[in-house]
Amino acid sequence: MYWLGFLEEAKDAGELDWKAIGGTWGTATSKLNTWSAEANGLPAQVYEVCKKIGSTDNKNAFVLSKYVLKYYYDMHLHFASLKRLLADNAKLVYIVGNSTFYGVSVPAEEFLMSSLKTLGYDDVRANIIRKRNCKKELFEYCVSAVWKKTEENPFRPMRQEESMTEQLTLKL
Repeated sequence: MYWLGFLEEAKDAGELDWKAIGGTWGTATSKLNTWSAEANGLPAQVYEVCKKIGSTDNKNAFVLSKYVLKYYYDMHLHFASLKRLLADNAKLVYIVGNSTFYGVSVPAEEFLMSSLKTLGYDDVRANIIRKRNCKKELFEYCVSAVWKKTEENPFRPMRQEESMTEQLTLKL
């Protein structure tokens, strides 16, 4: 990133990583200690699992629980923001793996499916695509959903010449 001119200073890398979904390298890791999730409709089971991770007997449990929470929080925001951009019947497809941290199972596919359903996506499903090579309970999943415009979901894709502000004003 430095060689291509996207970053000029080391702190820029930490800032970029903080803004990325799942990014917690460098200074982004220390930001997790004070970060808290704002209410955004994230499914309750995500908070429950993060609380279990944070209460385990490990010196890194607290920061890891925040990392997990921030990942799903950011994914939920991502799914919510897509609704303004997607065409009718657009199909979303994500490849994700479930995890375990300190003996606590983190069912990624269930969390993402719940988030998509909460946000009004249709035909939400997850299929196992492969067994991972580490622990026996870990798999990779294909999580998919369809966005259908309805009266409850009236967003339409922006035309190239429209700004996001113009798009939102049209909906209000």
